Amino acid sequence: MTTKRGSRLGILTLDDRSGRMEVMLFSDVLDKYLDLVEKDRILVVSGQVSFDDFNGGLKMTARELMDISQAREKYARCLGISMSSEQIDAPFFERFHDALAPYRSGTVPVNIYYQRDDARARLRLGAEWRVTPTDELIDTLKGLLGNEQVELEFN
Repeated sequence: MTTKRGSRLGILTLDDRSGRMEVMLFSDVLDKYLDLVEKDRILVVSGQVSFDDFNGGLKMTARELMDISQAREKYARCLGISMSSEQIDAPFFERFHDALAPYRSGTVPVNIYYQRDDARARLRLGAEWRVTPTDELIDTLKGLLGNEQVELEFN
């Protein structure tokens, strides 16, 4: 909408099925993040929360919006991948390489948690193997190793 002074103002509703919150996007924030605002998109919003006297709930004034991929990239400490000696066969490393390679050049380090009967280790892949942790990468790795073997670790 347009205010009386002619500046643009956006209002969006965040709903996580446990509650709803109205979020105000003033013109500078609206212009910067308009491409992220669409129905049913998962967003992470930073801003100032205050009490809304009009409806008796909370309201927020947004400062920054991120989609889920951007939030993972910003806040994830690492991508943790657990594997055991039983999961590794001759073609495994080629499949593993092919799964990670398209997502290289990201900012999130990859930790491998390897376990066998007589030993276990945590290996951190080199900086050239930092990834962008998209849904597609996580799904591909879960398909290769199992749902419980892949997780994003946050601070």
